[in-house]
Amino acid sequence: MEPTSAPSAEYLAESKTTLLNVLYSIPIPLELTSTSLRLWVRSRSTSLAFDDYLMIWATITSIGVCVCGLVYGPPYGLGRHLAAVPLEHVQMLLLGDYIFSHFYNMAIACTKLSVLALYYHVFEKPKLRIAVVATFTFVVAWIIIMEVILGFGCRPIRAWWHAADGDFTCVDKVAFTFFTNITNLTTDLWIFAMPIPTILGLNVAKEKRISLLFLFTIGFGTCAISAARLTFIVGAGAEDFTWTMASLGIMSAWEPCGGILCANLPMVYRYLKDIFRTVKATVQSSKNTAGTSGLSERPSQTALSNDWKRLHNTDNLATYERQATWEISSSSMTSTVVPDYEMRPMMRSQHTLARSKDSLRTY
Repeated sequence: MEPTSAPSAEYLAESKTTLLNVLYSIPIPLELTSTSLRLWVRSRSTSLAFDDYLMIWATITSIGVCVCGLVYGPPYGLGRHLAAVPLEHVQMLLLGDYIFSHFYNMAIACTKLSVLALYYHVFEKPKLRIAVVATFTFVVAWIIIMEVILGFGCRPIRAWWHAADGDFTCVDKVAFTFFTNITNLTTDLWIFAMPIPTILGLNVAKEKRISLLFLFTIGFGTCAISAARLTFIVGAGAEDFTWTMASLGIMSAWEPCGGILCANLPMVYRYLKDIFRTVKATVQSSKNTAGTSGLSERPSQTALSNDWKRLHNTDNLATYERQATWEISSSSMTSTVVPDYEMRPMMRSQHTLARSKDSLRTY
């Protein structure tokens, strides 16, 4: 509904604030849960690596995007028509958008760097590692350029959010946003396509290659969010920008969230799969034993996952602690993702439990 003369009461009452509050809030628990699970999985098998620390920072800054949107967005007019928003609120909204942009750029850059660091750790092929290092360098240069433009794109800097203060010069904000999004989308497409040739060249079963391709290329879904975000950028320069920028703000919060979820999936996939198997087996076992007396007193064999085994020594209870060991070698091209299981005692045990050869399996 567009006003023709004086805005009507219905026009001024239109609001997207509830939708914004909901869609700014949902990514926060998703990001925290995903990254926490990743860190738990990695810490069980080995110490945290460089890619994990980058992901921690990506998660912090991505949460900062959402928090900034919640604090400076709907409370100061985002999602309402400009005619219904006081001038002082508009200035606070623009200040929030400036802070929001810093968090957004850092979140998507750190997510990319975390994925690249994981590639370098996983893949041993020299050519791929060279490409990874070159791309890593480009992303670092990209975030530096973005921050410099945000820092010096308006003189004085307050003109980003307080343009009515007199003489000022600013870069074209819409063009800058387009540049940010296009370079971001192009880099994402390149990063997620990088491991495809190496994975396709692995001397493993077709099903395993498909599984690996899924894990390492699911990030293309994030590219779809980036592409959708492009269609809303023009709203940043619209006259009624407090209304039209709402969709752009939502996409800007969900894009780094999608990147974090996709980047964490290769680390937590096996555990999520086993949890699903266990729950499914337990539910099925409950259905099969319903109404049968005495079965509840002895353990159900169907409820035990194939990946977990009970030790015969009841004095030294132990469980298999999974170690997700990634071994993709360029020399033999015969290895794939190998979950390594190590038995460690949960209670008093003075024995060292050696790895069992038949406890190793591949995807």
